[in-house]
Amino acid sequence: MKSVDTQIRFSPMRVVEVLDEKTASYSVSAQPCFESLHGAANRMAGLLVLLAITKSRHVLDMDVHRAAAALVKAGNDEFRGLVPTPRSRHFHRHLGKAGGLLAIALRDIDSTLSGSAGARDPLAPLRAGWEELRSASICLPGFEVVDFEHSCCALHQTAN
Repeated sequence: MKSVDTQIRFSPMRVVEVLDEKTASYSVSAQPCFESLHGAANRMAGLLVLLAITKSRHVLDMDVHRAAAALVKAGNDEFRGLVPTPRSRHFHRHLGKAGGLLAIALRDIDSTLSGSAGARDPLAPLRAGWEELRSASICLPGFEVVDFEHSCCALHQTAN
């Protein structure tokens, strides 16, 4: 009779960070703010892509613009109600910066849509706001964002 190898193999398991009760409560309270700002950033990025493709501010989806504006306002309003704990201060700082930068990007989009001659490019504050959201997502568990920066690498490997 053959001996069966009964060696147990453990798969790598992500260790879940345990938060104190106040920080866990903060995280739950901060989730709507994060989601609002994340949603606003996604919608504004879509508007800028559409603007770049069409080269006309008149074809932009105003419903998407209104939704982005509402989400920026909601996110910043929700942020003002958050009280960070010592453990969540770093996250809180990034979240606040993201809200401010997304408000600037929205203002710059508004200037572009109104045809203002002095309109600034909204891409820079939008990118910076997205980076702040990404940085915030690293600080506390439960606030993930998808990074598409290297999403085409798999296609490059199959093309070779």
